[in-house]
Amino acid sequence: MKFSAILAVASVLSAAVAHPLQHKRAINDTALEEAIPASTGKKTGDNIQTSYGKPFAVYQPKAFVISMFELERDPWLKALDFIHNITVPGLSPLYPTIHCTTNYTICQITTGEGEINAAASVTALTLNPLFDLTKTYFLIAGIAGGEPQYTTLGGVTFAKYAVQVGLEYQLDFLDYNNTNPDWISGYIPYGTDNQDTYPGNVYGTEVFEVNEKLRDRAVELALKVDLNNGTEANAKFRALYNETAARGLPSVYKCDVLTSDNYFTGNRLGDYFANLTKLMSNGSATYCSTAQEDNASLEAFTRLDKYGLVDFDRVVVMRTISDFSRPPPSLSNDTYKFFFDSNQGGIDASLENLVLAGTPLIHDIITNWDKVYEKGQKYSSKNYVGDIYGTLGGTPDFGKSSFEIA
Repeated sequence: MKFSAILAVASVLSAAVAHPLQHKRAINDTALEEAIPASTGKKTGDNIQTSYGKPFAVYQPKAFVISMFELERDPWLKALDFIHNITVPGLSPLYPTIHCTTNYTICQITTGEGEINAAASVTALTLNPLFDLTKTYFLIAGIAGGEPQYTTLGGVTFAKYAVQVGLEYQLDFLDYNNTNPDWISGYIPYGTDNQDTYPGNVYGTEVFEVNEKLRDRAVELALKVDLNNGTEANAKFRALYNETAARGLPSVYKCDVLTSDNYFTGNRLGDYFANLTKLMSNGSATYCSTAQEDNASLEAFTRLDKYGLVDFDRVVVMRTISDFSRPPPSLSNDTYKFFFDSNQGGIDASLENLVLAGTPLIHDIITNWDKVYEKGQKYSSKNYVGDIYGTLGGTPDFGKSSFEIA
C-alpha cells in the first residue's frame, strides 16, 4: 500500500474516532429466504432482501430542519451556527448541500420546490450512508397560503393531517357548468363521478397523519415566543377581511395543510378544497394552509420508516402564512387582481416566524435529549400515524373500508 493511501485510511479512521457523535450500530446481515413453497406448481425464485443498516454512518443529527427554497432556508442559516457543509448525491442541483451545526447535532436541507423535488431530496438524504437518522426529529418548516377563517399573515400553523388535493380528475368549466351547475369546481375525486364521494381508487399519498402529541409539544413551545407581527402593509391588508383570525395579529394554530403542485387561489376553489379535506379525513382535518411539498416528504419518510431508517413518529409539519389563499370581500369578484396585483405587505414576517416558532422545539430536543427525546417515549404518538394504507401499522382513522389501489 502506498504511503499516501495509508495516510488517507488513517485520516478516515481517526476522524471516525474523534467525531463527537456516538457510533452504536449493529450491522445487519443480508437475508436470504431459502425456501419458498412451490405447491402451486408455478415457478418460484429466491427472495433476496438487502441490508438496510448504516454501520459506517458518520453523522447522527438530533434535529433536522427541512426547507423548500432559499427564502425559507436563509433565516435558519443566519440563526444557527451551520458551519459544516456536506454535499450529498441526489439532492436538488440548486441545493446540493446539507448544512450542520458545530457538533452536527442540528442539520438543515433544502429540497427544492414542488412534490417531485421534495420526494427526491428527502429520499436521497435518508438513503445516504453517511447519515444515521433513526432517532432524528424532522421539522418541515415552510411558508404557505393561509385560510382567513383560521389564520393570518405571519401566522404559524402546525398540522396533524396533510392532504394531497391534486390527485383528481379535472373538467374545464365550460364542460361541466351546463350539466352540473351545482359543482363548485371542476375537480372530481378519482374513481367517482361526483364531488362528494370518497375516491374509488387511491395512490396511497392522499392523506398522512403525524404524531399529534409531538405536534402539541411544538405548539406549546411556540406559543411562548413573541412572533413578528409584520409590517403596516400587512396590518392594512388584514383589515380588509371580516374573519377574526385574519384581522388579528399572528399567533400559533393547530390546523392542517394541503399539498398541490398547482398554486390555487380564490373562494370557489378554497371552498372545494376545504370540503375535500373533510371528506378525505373523515371529517377530522381542518384545512388552513397550502403547500406544494408536504405529502411528498411524508411519503418518503413513510417508505424509509418501514425499513427502520427514520422514525415517522418524529416528524413535525410547520407552515407560516405568507399570503392569504382567498381574496377579501372587496376583491371577491376580482381574483385576478387579488392574486397578481394586490400588495399583502410582503412575506418577511412569515420567514422570520419560521425560526421564531420552530427554534423552541429544536432547542428542547437538544437540551432534553438524554432525558426525553432520545428514547422518544414521552412524546410518542397515541393517535394513528402514517398513510392511507396503514403501511406503518395500525388502522387509519380516515379513508374507507375498501378501495381500489390505483
